[in-house]
Amino acid sequence: MGVELDVDRTTTEEGLKTGAAKVPISAPAVYALALLTAIYSLNFLDRTVINILIDPIKRTFHVSDAVMGFISGFGFVILYSILAAPVARWADRGSRRNIITWGLVIWSGMTALGGVARNALQLTLSRFGVGIGEAAGTAPSASMISDLYPGERRSTAMAFYQLGPAFGIFLGSFVGGWVNHYYGWHRAFFVAGVPGLLVALLFRFTVREPRRGTVERTKVDTSQQRLGETLRYMSRQTCYMLILIGFCFTTFTQFGFGTWVAPFLGRIYHLNTAQIGTYMGAITIVASVSGTLIGGYLSDWAGRRKIEWKIYVPAICSMGAAAGVLLFVLSHSLTLCLAGFVIVQTLSPVHVGPMVAVSHSVVKVGMRAFATSLIYLVAELLGLGAGPYLIGVFNDHFQKQLGVNVIRYTMFPAAVTTLIGGLLFVIAAQYLRRDMARASAG
Repeated sequence: MGVELDVDRTTTEEGLKTGAAKVPISAPAVYALALLTAIYSLNFLDRTVINILIDPIKRTFHVSDAVMGFISGFGFVILYSILAAPVARWADRGSRRNIITWGLVIWSGMTALGGVARNALQLTLSRFGVGIGEAAGTAPSASMISDLYPGERRSTAMAFYQLGPAFGIFLGSFVGGWVNHYYGWHRAFFVAGVPGLLVALLFRFTVREPRRGTVERTKVDTSQQRLGETLRYMSRQTCYMLILIGFCFTTFTQFGFGTWVAPFLGRIYHLNTAQIGTYMGAITIVASVSGTLIGGYLSDWAGRRKIEWKIYVPAICSMGAAAGVLLFVLSHSLTLCLAGFVIVQTLSPVHVGPMVAVSHSVVKVGMRAFATSLIYLVAELLGLGAGPYLIGVFNDHFQKQLGVNVIRYTMFPAAVTTLIGGLLFVIAAQYLRRDMARASAG
C-alpha cells in the first residue's frame, strides 16, 4: 500500500507540472469563466446590498440590531442551507448551466421584490427567496470551472471566479449607498435585482454545458456515488474536513464582520450611506480584486514548486487579515480605520478560490459540486447566518453599558476567527499529498 501511494503521489505532482501543455484553455472556457464570474458578482450584489441598508431599514421598521442581524444573515442562509446540498447533488449529474440560470432568475427577482416590502416579515420572506435562488449558484459554477480548467490552472481560475464577491460588494456598496441616499432603500433593492434577469438569458443561450472530467490528466470516474458513500469518503479525507472547518471560522470574519462594517462607519464616524458606499466600494474593488488575483496566482505558482503551498499561501493571508480587523475596530481615526479595512479586504478573500480548488483535488470528480456546497453550507450557516445575528444580539445586550462603542467590541472576535481558520488550513496542508493520491486512485 505504501508503494502504491508513493506512485500516485508522484503521478499527481507530475500532472501539476505537465498538464498545462496537454490541456490548452479554449476561448469558450474563458468566456464561460467570465460570465460565471459576472453571475457571482450579481450573487453578492443581491446578497450583500442589504448590509449598507441596515440602519435605514432599522429606522423604517423600528426594529433592533438582532432583528436586522437575523434578516441579513439567517434570513438569507436558512433556505440556502436547506437547498444547497440537494441542488449540488442534482448539479453533479444534471445540467449545471440550466440550474445556474434558474437560480439567477429566482434570486434576482426576489431581490427586486424586497423593494416592495412594507414590514420586516415581508423583507425576511424576500431574503428567504434570495437564499433559495442562490443555492443554485456557487456549487454548480465551481463544478463547471473544474471541468473547464485543469488542476494546475484551477486555483487561478477559481481566484478569477472569486473576483465576483469583490465586484458584487463594490456594486452593492455603491448601489445601496447612493440609491438609498437619493431615492430610499426600497428602490435600491429594485435596482440591484433587475440586471440578473437579463444576464440569465445571456448565460442560458451562449454557454454550453462542459463534459465532466474532460480536462483531467488521466481517465477518472465521473459517476455519482450514493449520498452515504459520498459523505463517508469525504469524512475520511482529512484535508477536506480541515478545509471545511477552517472555512467556518474565516466565513465568520468575512460575513459577520462584513455585515456590520457599514453600520460601524455610520455610528462611529457619522458617515451617510453615500459616503459609506463610496469608501466601501472603492476599497473593495481595488483591495479585493488585487488580493484575490495575486493570491490565486501565488497559490498556483508556489504550489508548482511544493504542493503544500497551494494551501500555505491562502492560510498566511487569512491569518494576516486579523491585523486588519484589529486596526479597523480599535482605531479612533477614520484614516486608520479604513486602512484596516484595506488589509481585511485584501487578505480575507484570498483563501476562497484556492481552497475550493484544493477541495476539488481531494474528492472524486462526481463529488465536486456536492463538496463545494457542503463547505459553503456549513460555513455560511455559521458565518453568514450566526455571525451577523450574534453581533446584533450582543449590540443590543451591551448597548446600555458601552453605548455607541459597543459595536467595536462585538466585531472584535472576527480577528480571532480568521486566525483560527488560517491555522486549520496550515494543518490541512499536511494531509494534502495523501488525500490527492487517494482521490486520483479512485
